[in-house]
Amino acid sequence: MICLLMATMTCCTSSPSDSAPMLPFPHHQKYAVGVMPSVSQADRDAAVKKHYDSWKATYLVQGCHPGEYYVSTKEGGNGSHGGPVSESQGYGMNIIPLMAGYDADAHAEFDGLWRLVRRHRDQYGMMQWRLDGRTCRYADRDTPDNATDGDLDIGYGLILADRQWGGYTSDAKAWLDGVYHHDVAPDGHLKCEDDGPNTDARPSDMMLDHLRTFAAYDREHDWDKVVRRTEAVIDAFTSANSTDTGLLSDYVINADTAAPAPAPADYQENQPDNLVGYNSLRVPWHLGTDALLYGRNTAAISLSTASKESACLKAVSRSVPAEINPHLTLDCKPYGEDRAAETGAAAGPAAMAAGDQDWTNRIWQELADHRFGDGYYTDTIKMLVYLVMAGDYWIPGASGS
Repeated sequence: MICLLMATMTCCTSSPSDSAPMLPFPHHQKYAVGVMPSVSQADRDAAVKKHYDSWKATYLVQGCHPGEYYVSTKEGGNGSHGGPVSESQGYGMNIIPLMAGYDADAHAEFDGLWRLVRRHRDQYGMMQWRLDGRTCRYADRDTPDNATDGDLDIGYGLILADRQWGGYTSDAKAWLDGVYHHDVAPDGHLKCEDDGPNTDARPSDMMLDHLRTFAAYDREHDWDKVVRRTEAVIDAFTSANSTDTGLLSDYVINADTAAPAPAPADYQENQPDNLVGYNSLRVPWHLGTDALLYGRNTAAISLSTASKESACLKAVSRSVPAEINPHLTLDCKPYGEDRAAETGAAAGPAAMAAGDQDWTNRIWQELADHRFGDGYYTDTIKMLVYLVMAGDYWIPGASGS
């Protein structure tokens, strides 16, 4: 398996100068459900461009080898000396293809991001989750491992790039082969990392729009099984623990059973993993996006869960996005006094999918009013949410062959 993965991950066959993007920014979408912010499309596109200019200038940096790029964490979060984590690299590999056409250097930048990923893989061929910004070497002392969310975004980014420029099909399918064999548990749910147990899950990895794209693009693996099992875990967890709010805890145990449950408080990280926290605050963004793209029939679980979460976040903040606490109990009560700008941003796609026009408008305005420079995590989530809320986030489709 490892030899096959290494052998098929070659440099992409296209070069930065040989093709224009097939879907240059802005490529506007009419979503399957929901509402859009009550500002003009031109104003929405302009907001995305403005934020992208700042994001790229701040976080996209050259790697330790010629032609490499990485998305810097700028000394924040899990980064080491401003180095990347696989999450940040995956985010960049989604953002750059979506901005191609506006960014004339997008193709070369994407190739540089992918080049760095290929150079830094763990024993299973997945990206090492944390690199040092000074040396670009693995930044932890233990055996290098991955993080599932980074792997999923890297795979989705390769499919976006294949749709934009062509030439990435073999790389994308080899990467998805690795994800399927190492990040998916036997029952079909997503593990937290490739060397982790088959019993755990992290709801912030449950990017159902990505999984649906994988199912259309890669027919060699049963991604529909992963979609079904992911939806089943969400449904079973919320039915038992958060019927009215739709909230999911940062980590879930017993994910391979009919009764997935909140993890103990300090199960994986030094924060209350049994609550919504800095991981699961991303869930309304991911599930809201899935609902917007695929609609109430295909994405019924995402739409129902995102709508409940949107109502919870609106109520707990009294309709002020900046007042959403990043830590919430599963019955939608604030836990602690923290505030985090990314929490309000991540609520945007869920508010749109739920059809709440006033709440959608308030979140959009908060994105516009909040200053840039609040850290890698906030600014990057805001970048991706801006693309969704502007109507510039599209399904890459089954173009691989």
